[in-house]
Amino acid sequence: MSQQPKCSSASSHSHFCDICDVRERSICAELNEAEMQQVAQTMAHRSIKEGASLIREGELSDYLYLVISGCFRLVRMTEDGQRQIVGFVYPGDFLGMSYAAANDFSAEALEPSLACRFSHGFLDEMSARHPNIKNRLIAKGHTELHKAQDHIVILGKQNAEERVMTFFTMLADRGDANEIYLPMSRQDIADYLGLRLETLSRTLAKLKKAGRLSAVEGRLVTLNRPAA
Repeated sequence: MSQQPKCSSASSHSHFCDICDVRERSICAELNEAEMQQVAQTMAHRSIKEGASLIREGELSDYLYLVISGCFRLVRMTEDGQRQIVGFVYPGDFLGMSYAAANDFSAEALEPSLACRFSHGFLDEMSARHPNIKNRLIAKGHTELHKAQDHIVILGKQNAEERVMTFFTMLADRGDANEIYLPMSRQDIADYLGLRLETLSRTLAKLKKAGRLSAVEGRLVTLNRPAA
């Protein structure tokens, strides 16, 4: 994992922050130009190679990260040493929102990714001056709680077909399109949904045969949903 230098000039701010695809739905949306210059002096950008970790389970949680591009899987190790995937993180999502002493999971890049890093102390200072920043973080926290609750429901009450369709529908709704690109592997999806890889493969074939999926080709999946 490599860390890029902190932004240290107006030109670097203009080059990066002004063209940021997720700025308007991040905490930066509340800031004016002068305040963005202050952010640029404090924030650091991190480029993360595929397979590398942005944060690691058990390490100190000192920073909040805003994902700019790419995708991460959130991994937690069970007491018996088994890998458990507890979620996926996409552009516009935050990591490290908890003020706990240590991270509850690792965030592993599924593709080359980029994130902005903010210290919790800086966020406390900015939130005191801009209440909407705190409101955005609270709202994001509620969203993450709902995701965790949805995941529990998926694993506890749905059969294999329902789990797969629920997962694909959530991804489709996020991108507002029925064609989905999957940055994660099928093994990642199976682990997240609590399925064996063989079960996932059979379920995909069954859903395609039933017409609920019109295409399952490598990393691309297309849902068949009634027009709104």
